[in-house]
Amino acid sequence: MLISVTDRAAWNGFIAKQSGAQFTQSWEWGEFRVSMGCAIERLALTDEKGKWLAAALFTFHRKPLFGGYWYAQRGPVIRHDLLSNAKDVLARFMGELEVRGFPKRGLFWRVEPPVEWKREDRLFGDPFVRARSYQPSATCILELTKTEDELLARMHEKTRYNIRLAERKGVRVRAGDAPEDVDVFLKLNAETASRDRFLSQSPSYIRSTISSLGSKMALVRIAELNGVPLAANVEIAYGDTITYLYGASSNASRNVMAPFALHWDTIKAAKAAGKHFYDFYGINPEDASSPAYKTSWEGITRFKLGWGASRIEYVGTYELPRNSFVYQVVRRIVG
Repeated sequence: MLISVTDRAAWNGFIAKQSGAQFTQSWEWGEFRVSMGCAIERLALTDEKGKWLAAALFTFHRKPLFGGYWYAQRGPVIRHDLLSNAKDVLARFMGELEVRGFPKRGLFWRVEPPVEWKREDRLFGDPFVRARSYQPSATCILELTKTEDELLARMHEKTRYNIRLAERKGVRVRAGDAPEDVDVFLKLNAETASRDRFLSQSPSYIRSTISSLGSKMALVRIAELNGVPLAANVEIAYGDTITYLYGASSNASRNVMAPFALHWDTIKAAKAAGKHFYDFYGINPEDASSPAYKTSWEGITRFKLGWGASRIEYVGTYELPRNSFVYQVVRRIVG
């Protein structure tokens, strides 16, 4: 049975307890999307005894040409003990979803379950259509259950060297969620986007993300030298996981390796808070011929893997058309 969920404790009690908890499926992320003007649906698939098997937060994305679509960002989330049977659970979820329908009709449903591709076994067949990934299809995750010495030993030697170099140079790290801390991040982010020539989320979107999620989930961590901010990250805490969402750095004093001090401080703080995983969030897949591989991500991929984290590749993004003919026409038009 597919049920609508209106109880925050019940929702987070399921989503947050799955290993490698996905903040984009949290109750709080749904409320953030509502504040941005999105319609949402929280749905759980239950067995005959009412026990949850999987759940998904869907957001409606309005499009002028064809009305819009429903999107489960890193969802549906499958109960961890059922991952070996992910194909059947997802088939049942999507089958009941198709029968149930939503108040706003969309042309298709877009899903990207956090299931490793090695478990795929043709997880999605017809009538699903493979789409480009909207969340990174590959990430690297550092297990935090090891001691600090063990974590350091697993790192690339250059990563360890740069951590110690930042310490010797006097880089200090602090964390906060005050408006002025957000301002520091946004200033550094604009500098980084200009230097590295990438399109960032808007300042208003980033500010709204942090304020909507609140201090229990969203934090700005800033690395400084003699009181001058040199690097800053936005991180999200949810369930057993800390996720590195955004990062930025100054053009100044790059030789003191402030970003290394920043991530090492995050790792130590996450361990102290009892978290099990640090999710670096987006890297290239291992196969350079993959459609998800980006040449521009080669440097950041090396940086993230240098922390001794494990590369995780998910099955990717799939779409389930509600009207195959119209869907194909729209895909040809919009690409």
